[in-house]
Amino acid sequence: MNTANQKVLTRRWRAPLLSGAALGAIILAGACMGNIGSPGTGGSTSTSTNGNENPMIGGKAPTSTSNGETGSSGTTGTTSTTPTASNQPLDPGTIAAHRLNAFEYDNTINDLLGLQQNIAESSFIADEVGGNGFDNEADVLTMNDAEFTQYFNAADALGEQVFASPALTAKIVTCTPASATDASCLNTIINTFGQLAYRRPLFADEVTRFQNLAANAVTNGADFNGSVKQIVKMILSSVPFLYRMEFDPNPASTTPHPVAPYELASRLSYLLWSSMPDATLFADAASGAILTDATLQTEFTRMLASPKAQNFVSSFAGQWLGARTVTSALVTASAFPKWTTALGQAYAQEELLYFNEFLNGDYPWTQFLTAPVNFVNGANAALYATNSPTAAAATKDAPATQTTFTKVTNIDPNRIGFMGLGGFLRQTSFSYRTAPTLRGKFVLLSILGEVVPQPPPGVPALDPTTGSTDPATQEEDVRARLLAHRMLGAACNSCHERLDPIGLGMENFDGIGMYRTGYGNGDVIDASGQLPDGTMFTTVKQLATILSSGTRLTEMLDFATQQVMTYAVSRPLNLDPTTGSDTPYLTQIQTQWATQNYALAPLIQDVILNQTFRERHGGV
Repeated sequence: MNTANQKVLTRRWRAPLLSGAALGAIILAGACMGNIGSPGTGGSTSTSTNGNENPMIGGKAPTSTSNGETGSSGTTGTTSTTPTASNQPLDPGTIAAHRLNAFEYDNTINDLLGLQQNIAESSFIADEVGGNGFDNEADVLTMNDAEFTQYFNAADALGEQVFASPALTAKIVTCTPASATDASCLNTIINTFGQLAYRRPLFADEVTRFQNLAANAVTNGADFNGSVKQIVKMILSSVPFLYRMEFDPNPASTTPHPVAPYELASRLSYLLWSSMPDATLFADAASGAILTDATLQTEFTRMLASPKAQNFVSSFAGQWLGARTVTSALVTASAFPKWTTALGQAYAQEELLYFNEFLNGDYPWTQFLTAPVNFVNGANAALYATNSPTAAAATKDAPATQTTFTKVTNIDPNRIGFMGLGGFLRQTSFSYRTAPTLRGKFVLLSILGEVVPQPPPGVPALDPTTGSTDPATQEEDVRARLLAHRMLGAACNSCHERLDPIGLGMENFDGIGMYRTGYGNGDVIDASGQLPDGTMFTTVKQLATILSSGTRLTEMLDFATQQVMTYAVSRPLNLDPTTGSDTPYLTQIQTQWATQNYALAPLIQDVILNQTFRERHGGV
């Protein structure tokens, strides 16, 4: 089991935290969810003595505890029995109320209001990241006073921005009011815009609350549009907008039940688009068709073909493979004078385009480390061509001013697969030299899914804390330096003998991904190595081939399945050898994927069609 899952499973589940002050502000704004009773019998909004009911939405809403936390579900579920003889899993787990992360918030705001902004990603407090490295893990996305203030202020500013534009206002005010108190037009707007924002039909008490707010605004001098603006501001700062919430018909029951149609539509849209459902998904939810295999398959194909599916690439691959970190990594100019901001941006985009070749192209995941594919523009083409006549010839048609990307195959026999991408080589280096240990660790931990322990305490630093960053001194023979470090003791050697050979196999690429044959001090680079099992290699191509065969290929495929499933269900997986409630699901998906030539898109569809994505339970 991957070490990230081991760590997160030792955490006790935490509900998305709303501090007392933040929760109080929401309640005073009238933005809390109404009480939701047990499911009704029809798809329309209705009321009863037990609260609001709608079987297309789910069961009972969470209640607020005295300390301000939202009480609801947990993470991986509670397995009380083992799978049956037919290997049918019994525990799909459950997902906590899920605050929109910054990327999801910006995308949702843009789709809902017709804007193009990134206020959350550019200015909000950074999101928490789960143990597997994803910022969509529901139970780590907390909310404190400072964070709520951001959302509240953003709602106010966004409301003002929209209603200052007649074109944007018209997207919300879709009818012509007869007067400032036109109830019919107001109700149309409340129910239409409210359903889009809350990603489900409104409950009766929510409609009443918005009607009262509008009436109060008119009493205080607002015209019709001004009263609607206040409703929009309230909605954008409310729990049902800021959180993706799923409800259980019986919150105390651990019996699995299907996720309600509107909730499933949101699961699908935030998985593939990192945004709210579109009109087609809403229609599928309203009819209940989204609960069928056929509709899910149709929607998956449609959504993956949409330009918005690039949000999945930039979020999932950007976090898993590290493309998000390439542009923010510090580079010492004196060590790497060829580094530019444009080169970093090119590297980050190339990583995403490379991943997209497996998602929408013809390459199976078995070739992730060996596919001879690169994407170049003027910036990275020039870098790749340095010291490489083959790459120079392959990229000769990419002028320095080219900003678009060209797909190039077999760019250089020395540069192959993911380990040959400049972005990967940069993000796994120090600011002033390569870091073979980091490169090896990334491959083992993030590609093969192996457990890599933390260094023991008290180990001295590999490099001096002060000194020149001149390539002649810092770009010395790193192999010799690592060998001396391994001689410090068995604790150091046990890890480095696994990590260093893989990283040293990439030493012909410097800290910004440029090919070279020697170090700054004149030493000739030796990129050969021997893995702990005795396997020898002399080139990156040989290393990539070795890591893409036998048990290591199995590790790579299994971990890819685990990462897709983790991201899709927004929670850590329970893969404990004894109590692993997610293991049967993972086995199902892995078995199915083996029949699909290990193409990435079918893997994602397998996860979507699996019980663990379509069901949940309460009782946690």
